[in-house]
Amino acid sequence: MATIIKNQEANISVTLMADGAAVSVPTGATVTAQLFDIASGAAQSPVKTLASTDAGSMWGSGLVAVAFTQTDTANIVPPDTMLAVVVNGKPYRFRVMVETANAAPTKSALFVRDFVIADIRADQLIAVAQNLLPGVALSDDYIWRKVLAAESDISHQLRVELQPTQFFPKTPTDAQVEALNGMPWKEDPAYDYEPAMFTNEKWGFIAARHSPIISVQELRYAYPSDTDLNYIIPIDWIKMDKKYGQIRIVPTSNGSLALLNSYLLQLLGSSTNIPHMLNLTYVAGLANASRDYPELLDAVKKMAVLKMIEDAFVPQSGSISADGLSESMSADVSKYHDTVDRILNGEKGSNGGLMAAIHGIRMVVI
Repeated sequence: MATIIKNQEANISVTLMADGAAVSVPTGATVTAQLFDIASGAAQSPVKTLASTDAGSMWGSGLVAVAFTQTDTANIVPPDTMLAVVVNGKPYRFRVMVETANAAPTKSALFVRDFVIADIRADQLIAVAQNLLPGVALSDDYIWRKVLAAESDISHQLRVELQPTQFFPKTPTDAQVEALNGMPWKEDPAYDYEPAMFTNEKWGFIAARHSPIISVQELRYAYPSDTDLNYIIPIDWIKMDKKYGQIRIVPTSNGSLALLNSYLLQLLGSSTNIPHMLNLTYVAGLANASRDYPELLDAVKKMAVLKMIEDAFVPQSGSISADGLSESMSADVSKYHDTVDRILNGEKGSNGGLMAAIHGIRMVVI
């Protein structure tokens, strides 16, 4: 995948494809190229008319080259843009990465893009596989996509956000999102109120859906709607077991307690559950994964390697024939799978690994 630096000249070459095969472009064809915003479809550059004689073009083989000026790239926005090449009215669309000169490095939840790509290229299993199939190219963009996919996969398996993530009880306003300064956010719908929450020494117990909790900004009781009766729990009343996402309300001031008692009396009278009443705004996830769980980074990199191997190479150890030369795969991919599983879940039967380190020991009561 090509990359354009905003406000800089760029030369992009793409091969027009249909049904997996290159499409030959007639010499006299009318061919244009233009950049568009992927989300909105708005044009981001002027229309450029191309010719078969343009440097880098081989229309007979479907290869089209486009030269963009600084003015052409002034309106594109990271992280990507869409290049549309139109041949005699038929469009061919390509995703092009966009970067800003002297900008902060591209990062994921765990890695700096440039650093992790170098680490993965040095991986022994990738080196062996590429020696066996030298015709398979692994671009930086392809490796980065596999890293992102591996992060997402492991995040789902561990049921945890890999970086601090803001949770809102409803869709945030544009101002709230802007105030996050790039922190990822998600919605966590309001929790149900149960009359038993303040009986039998439960102290308003709430089990947050996401843990570990890093901080709580607000716990607000809203009934019967957000615009009617509201009671915001004072922050100093909120006591947490951050690791397990458990929250309790322990009053520390009589004035506010009287207001809470008056509020709860109205609810307790109904003796019924009230859906979506407890609005919790909080930050959860791993505060510093590289410091606290360095093995997590190793697992993500290994999984990214596995995803690439499974895309392009034989997924189990065996014999490969390349250019008439039989080679034997010297590394067993299944061992990488075992290593990743061991990091995530511990040795078989151990109830350990990262899952236990993050969420505690799992058990079933029958």
